Amino acid sequence: MENSKEAKKDVSNHHMEGRIIQSVDRAVKILLLFLEKERELALKDIAAGIDLPKPTVHTIVNTLVQNNLLEQNHENAKYRLGSVVFRLGIQYIRNKDFLSTVSVWAERLCYRFNLSVNVSMLIGNQVVVIHRVDPNDVIMTHPQVGSVMPIHCTCNGKVLLAYTNRETRDTILKDYLFTKATEKTISNRADFEKELEKIRANGIGFNNEEGILGIRAIGGPIFDHRGKILAAIGTTGYATFFDENEIKIINDVKMTCSSISRQLGFTGPVSAPEA
Repeated sequence: MENSKEAKKDVSNHHMEGRIIQSVDRAVKILLLFLEKERELALKDIAAGIDLPKPTVHTIVNTLVQNNLLEQNHENAKYRLGSVVFRLGIQYIRNKDFLSTVSVWAERLCYRFNLSVNVSMLIGNQVVVIHRVDPNDVIMTHPQVGSVMPIHCTCNGKVLLAYTNRETRDTILKDYLFTKATEKTISNRADFEKELEKIRANGIGFNNEEGILGIRAIGGPIFDHRGKILAAIGTTGYATFFDENEIKIINDVKMTCSSISRQLGFTGPVSAPEA
């Protein structure tokens, strides 16, 4: 009798382990659509993507919006990934060995020149700061970890776009607004693409007072074991200091990128994207 009860209990536990909550499963499938398709999706596209009626999808999407897993663009009524998704992604990255490797080299670069150092990744279709180191006399408190950075006027944004695949790059740049922050900001796609070509040729990216007048930045790519772009690391400081020490900073940034990439298993060559 006891054995019979135990057997039934085991069957019941096995059945419970295999159960899927339908509403949760549907919500996950909606979120996964944004990995496969455009940055923003209309409700009808989401419904078609998971093959469900629009009223059903609307209820789930509203729940995701309420929890900041999705957000709505009120200009076109389309939906995109919300801030919580990015925060979860950053937390995942922070738990990986990658960050412990990067942090050691970021601190070295910071104290070598007494400059702020940012490490960024392309998460979804946005450039997000995942790690930051500041010297004691920090001149800027922005961007903080978790900040979404403009792509066209930051060295890390340029570097990440330069080495990402053509399909992703086209998706990001298709409707991208090249907002001018200063008179030195790149303001159109043609000039930006030329800038990306230079980065691929030289292995280094620049922000020459394009975001804030008087502030420059130099950054480079970090590659994974397959030779694909994983992250970008860049130094930021006063333009006058960069003007006087540019070659030294470039060489140190390149050495830092090479050292981190080697520790991550990269042996070369770079898996170059289509230009």
